[in-house]
Amino acid sequence: MNLEQWRQVLREDPEQAELWISNLGGDPEHLRTLARMLLQDPDADLRAWACRILAEAQDAEGISLLLRALEDAEPEVRAAAAWALGIHPMGEHQDPVIFALQHHLEDQPWVAWVAAEALARYGEAALEALIDSLRHPHPQVRVLAARALARIASPQSIPALMAALEDPSLLVRHFAEAGLDRLFRTQWVWL
Repeated sequence: MNLEQWRQVLREDPEQAELWISNLGGDPEHLRTLARMLLQDPDADLRAWACRILAEAQDAEGISLLLRALEDAEPEVRAAAAWALGIHPMGEHQDPVIFALQHHLEDQPWVAWVAAEALARYGEAALEALIDSLRHPHPQVRVLAARALARIASPQSIPALMAALEDPSLLVRHFAEAGLDRLFRTQWVWL
Protein backbone atom coordinates (compact mmCIF):
# COMPACT_ATOMS: atom_id res chain seq x y z
CA MET A 1 0.00 0.00 0.00
CA ASN A 2 1.43 3.38 -0.97
CA LEU A 3 1.42 6.65 0.94
CA GLU A 4 -1.38 8.17 -1.13
CA GLN A 5 -3.66 5.21 -0.36
CA TRP A 6 -2.89 5.60 3.32
CA ARG A 7 -3.67 9.32 3.18
CA GLN A 8 -7.02 8.62 1.54
CA VAL A 9 -8.03 5.95 4.06
CA LEU A 10 -6.89 8.06 7.02
CA ARG A 11 -8.95 11.01 5.79
CA GLU A 12 -12.06 9.15 4.64
CA ASP A 13 -12.45 5.93 6.62
CA PRO A 14 -11.13 6.00 10.21
CA GLU A 15 -12.51 2.52 10.97
CA GLN A 16 -10.67 1.02 8.01
CA ALA A 17 -7.56 2.97 8.97
CA GLU A 18 -7.66 1.48 12.49
CA LEU A 19 -7.96 -2.00 10.99
CA TRP A 20 -4.97 -1.41 8.69
CA ILE A 21 -2.91 -0.02 11.58
CA SER A 22 -3.76 -3.07 13.71
CA ASN A 23 -2.76 -5.38 10.87
CA LEU A 24 0.63 -3.66 10.69
CA GLY A 25 1.17 -3.99 14.44
CA GLY A 26 3.55 -6.87 13.91
CA ASP A 27 5.74 -4.80 11.59
CA PRO A 28 7.09 -1.88 13.65
CA GLU A 29 9.54 -0.80 10.95
CA HIS A 30 6.70 -0.36 8.45
CA LEU A 31 4.70 1.57 11.05
CA ARG A 32 7.63 3.88 11.80
CA THR A 33 8.32 4.46 8.09
CA LEU A 34 4.68 5.36 7.47
CA ALA A 35 4.58 7.60 10.55
CA ARG A 36 7.79 9.41 9.56
CA MET A 37 6.26 10.26 6.17
CA LEU A 38 2.95 11.38 7.68
CA LEU A 39 4.71 13.55 10.27
CA GLN A 40 6.03 15.61 7.34
CA ASP A 41 2.55 16.15 5.88
CA PRO A 42 1.14 19.70 5.92
CA ASP A 43 -2.23 18.29 7.06
CA ALA A 44 -2.39 18.35 10.89
CA ASP A 45 -4.96 15.52 10.89
CA LEU A 46 -2.48 13.25 9.12
CA ARG A 47 0.29 14.25 11.52
CA ALA A 48 -2.06 13.34 14.38
CA TRP A 49 -2.70 9.98 12.70
CA ALA A 50 1.08 9.48 12.59
CA CYS A 51 1.07 9.72 16.38
CA ARG A 52 -1.72 7.15 16.54
CA ILE A 53 0.37 4.85 14.33
CA LEU A 54 3.43 5.34 16.54
CA ALA A 55 1.39 4.24 19.57
CA GLU A 56 1.61 0.75 18.03
CA ALA A 57 5.40 0.84 17.57
CA GLN A 58 6.83 2.33 20.72
CA ASP A 59 10.54 1.75 20.80
CA ALA A 60 13.38 4.27 21.08
CA GLU A 61 12.85 5.58 17.55
CA GLY A 62 9.07 5.73 17.88
CA ILE A 63 9.33 7.60 21.16
CA SER A 64 11.81 10.02 19.62
CA LEU A 65 9.35 10.72 16.79
CA LEU A 66 6.53 11.22 19.29
CA LEU A 67 8.63 13.61 21.37
CA ARG A 68 9.21 15.68 18.22
CA ALA A 69 5.48 15.57 17.44
CA LEU A 70 4.83 16.82 20.97
CA GLU A 71 6.40 20.10 19.79
CA ASP A 72 4.21 20.42 16.68
CA ALA A 73 2.65 23.83 16.01
CA GLU A 74 -0.86 22.32 16.02
CA PRO A 75 -2.47 21.48 19.38
CA GLU A 76 -4.27 18.50 17.83
CA VAL A 77 -0.93 16.90 16.95
CA ARG A 78 0.56 17.68 20.38
CA ALA A 79 -2.45 16.09 22.07
CA ALA A 80 -2.19 13.00 19.85
CA ALA A 81 1.51 12.69 20.67
CA ALA A 82 0.85 13.02 24.42
CA TRP A 83 -1.88 10.39 24.17
CA ALA A 84 0.41 8.01 22.27
CA LEU A 85 3.21 8.48 24.79
CA GLY A 86 0.83 7.41 27.57
CA ILE A 87 -0.49 4.29 25.84
CA HIS A 88 2.44 2.00 26.65
CA PRO A 89 4.54 3.64 29.39
CA MET A 90 8.05 2.28 28.91
CA GLY A 91 10.52 2.12 31.77
CA GLU A 92 13.73 2.46 29.78
CA HIS A 93 12.63 5.65 27.99
CA GLN A 94 10.41 7.15 30.65
CA ASP A 95 12.58 10.00 31.98
CA PRO A 96 12.62 12.16 28.81
CA VAL A 97 8.96 11.34 28.18
CA ILE A 98 7.89 12.34 31.69
CA PHE A 99 9.91 15.55 31.44
CA ALA A 100 8.31 16.43 28.08
CA LEU A 101 4.80 15.61 29.28
CA GLN A 102 5.33 17.68 32.43
CA HIS A 103 6.32 20.63 30.25
CA HIS A 104 3.03 20.29 28.35
CA LEU A 105 0.94 20.70 31.50
CA GLU A 106 1.33 24.38 30.61
CA ASP A 107 -0.01 23.89 27.08
CA GLN A 108 -3.50 24.70 25.85
CA PRO A 109 -6.04 23.21 28.28
CA TRP A 110 -7.04 20.13 26.29
CA VAL A 111 -3.44 19.30 25.33
CA ALA A 112 -2.43 19.75 28.97
CA TRP A 113 -5.27 17.46 30.09
CA VAL A 114 -4.08 14.71 27.73
CA ALA A 115 -0.49 15.19 28.95
CA ALA A 116 -1.65 14.84 32.57
CA GLU A 117 -3.58 11.68 31.73
CA ALA A 118 -0.45 10.26 30.11
CA LEU A 119 1.62 11.15 33.17
CA ALA A 120 -0.87 9.37 35.43
CA ARG A 121 -0.34 6.23 33.35
CA TYR A 122 3.37 6.32 34.24
CA GLY A 123 2.34 5.91 37.87
CA GLU A 124 5.01 6.18 40.50
CA ALA A 125 7.67 6.97 37.89
CA ALA A 126 5.92 10.33 37.34
CA LEU A 127 5.51 11.20 41.03
CA GLU A 128 8.48 13.54 41.26
CA ALA A 129 7.40 15.51 38.18
CA LEU A 130 3.80 15.75 39.37
CA ILE A 131 4.74 16.74 42.92
CA ASP A 132 7.03 19.40 41.47
CA SER A 133 4.14 20.62 39.29
CA LEU A 134 1.99 21.15 42.41
CA ARG A 135 4.24 24.15 43.12
CA HIS A 136 3.83 25.69 39.64
CA PRO A 137 2.56 29.30 39.56
CA HIS A 138 -0.16 28.51 36.99
CA PRO A 139 -3.33 27.00 38.53
CA GLN A 140 -4.03 24.79 35.48
CA VAL A 141 -0.73 22.97 36.02
CA ARG A 142 -1.42 22.50 39.74
CA VAL A 143 -4.96 21.22 39.10
CA LEU A 144 -3.78 18.69 36.53
CA ALA A 145 -0.92 17.56 38.77
CA ALA A 146 -3.23 17.11 41.76
CA ARG A 147 -5.72 15.16 39.63
CA ALA A 148 -2.98 12.87 38.28
CA LEU A 149 -1.58 12.31 41.76
CA ALA A 150 -5.06 11.44 43.01
CA ARG A 151 -5.37 8.85 40.22
CA ILE A 152 -1.97 7.33 40.99
CA ALA A 153 -2.76 7.18 44.73
CA SER A 154 0.79 6.55 45.92
CA PRO A 155 1.57 6.88 49.62
CA GLN A 156 4.69 8.81 48.57
CA SER A 157 2.45 11.67 47.44
CA ILE A 158 0.73 12.13 50.81
CA PRO A 159 2.91 15.05 52.03
CA ALA A 160 2.47 16.90 48.74
CA LEU A 161 -1.29 16.29 48.68
CA MET A 162 -1.56 17.42 52.30
CA ALA A 163 0.25 20.66 51.40
CA ALA A 164 -2.03 21.09 48.37
CA LEU A 165 -5.04 21.24 50.72
CA GLU A 166 -3.91 24.84 51.36
CA ASP A 167 -3.72 25.78 47.65
CA PRO A 168 -5.65 28.92 46.62
CA SER A 169 -7.35 26.95 43.83
CA LEU A 170 -10.56 25.16 44.80
CA LEU A 171 -9.92 22.49 42.16
CA VAL A 172 -6.41 21.76 43.43
CA ARG A 173 -7.82 21.38 46.93
CA HIS A 174 -10.61 19.15 45.61
CA PHE A 175 -8.25 16.77 43.81
CA ALA A 176 -5.80 16.75 46.73
CA GLU A 177 -8.65 15.77 49.02
CA ALA A 178 -9.87 13.13 46.56
CA GLY A 179 -6.38 11.66 46.37
CA LEU A 180 -6.02 11.57 50.14
CA ASP A 181 -9.46 10.00 50.53
CA ARG A 182 -8.49 7.33 48.03
CA LEU A 183 -5.20 6.69 49.79
CA PHE A 184 -6.59 6.49 53.28
CA ARG A 185 -9.55 4.38 52.23
CA THR A 186 -7.09 1.96 50.59
CA GLN A 187 -4.90 1.89 53.70
CA TRP A 188 -7.84 1.17 55.97
CA VAL A 189 -8.80 -1.82 53.87
CA TRP A 190 -5.39 -3.32 54.52
CA LEU A 191 -5.29 -2.63 58.28
